[in-house]
Amino acid sequence: MRFPKPSEKKTVSCKACFFALILVVYAMATGCQEVDTIKRELIVKVQSKLLKKKIQFAPRDGIILRPTSLYQTANLNSEILRKLPAESSVYLLDKAGEMYKIRTRDGREGYVEQKAIGGEDIIAKTLELRKSIEGMPSQAEAVTKSKANFRLIPGRQHEIIEILPPGKKLEVYERVVTVRNSPVSDKTNQRLKPVDSGITSSDEPSNPEEGSEDIHKDVWYKVKIEDGRVGYIFTHNMKLTPPEDISKTVPFMRMIAWRTVNVTDDPDIGAKSNYIVAYAPIGKDPGCDYTRLYLVSWSPKLKRRIITWQLRINGVLPITDYHFEGKPGFSVRYLHPTKRDKLVLANFIFNKGSVRKISEEEIPNTANMH
Repeated sequence: MRFPKPSEKKTVSCKACFFALILVVYAMATGCQEVDTIKRELIVKVQSKLLKKKIQFAPRDGIILRPTSLYQTANLNSEILRKLPAESSVYLLDKAGEMYKIRTRDGREGYVEQKAIGGEDIIAKTLELRKSIEGMPSQAEAVTKSKANFRLIPGRQHEIIEILPPGKKLEVYERVVTVRNSPVSDKTNQRLKPVDSGITSSDEPSNPEEGSEDIHKDVWYKVKIEDGRVGYIFTHNMKLTPPEDISKTVPFMRMIAWRTVNVTDDPDIGAKSNYIVAYAPIGKDPGCDYTRLYLVSWSPKLKRRIITWQLRINGVLPITDYHFEGKPGFSVRYLHPTKRDKLVLANFIFNKGSVRKISEEEIPNTANMH
């Protein structure tokens, strides 16, 4: 295709303006009653076609949403300069079609696909999620059992950042329940400004959680994936991977989380971890994350796991570390029996082979359970 030279463009513009002037003169000479209307229409057409200016791109900060390529030119067939990891900070210099010209932190310039870039809202949410798990021990491990939509906000209506492949390892931190097809009031579930991800969502089942009869709620886990990103995955698309010797300790309930709390020295085997394990009923929504806590200990005498302590509790994840007078323990949060805006924080320690509650206090219910 041949493009006109600058001199030719100027000639075309002059001809168009001359033609417009002739029409106006003709309309005036013939006594047309709509001279002003014709003049306005002609002026608009000339301005829109011949005097239209290019909208200036505003350089700004950006973030890489998922692993992507940096190209030499604004063409997906051009040379790939390097691979950019997710959450890389970049500076957007210009826009060329469906690609951005960017500068990396080390000064390298090139082009990336527009759908792989997030703006200030994504940057803020990414930092917020990372900060939310600082100092928090993981509650469980898991893997994706099918293609899994990775989101920065729990909820089917929110933007998909990436579709993770099956077998992706995850660290689990929190469990979140959303009401399906209803406005979300929790401030953590406010919708981000949509980003064109260009990704087709994987199918999600109608049930909120395996074994659950509640079809009005969806269950999500806050997870960290192997490259350090934090986000949410629909529970059906992942499976927990507890240590094999505790996976069937309580077969009539659904395991939610587990934490190593101390160690037993077996003279024949060596050190064996003891776990606090959280369980919930199968096929029922209890209105909380878990309803039972078990201390699953290793018995050197029996050479197997045994339950040495248990507690009925309407618990809310996470279960965190606690120490008192040099003794290890754990802290749990549970629903206040009478106040919906409150939780109870209870602290336990291990003392001479038993579990003892040290203290408890009311705290704000920021989780807005369920």
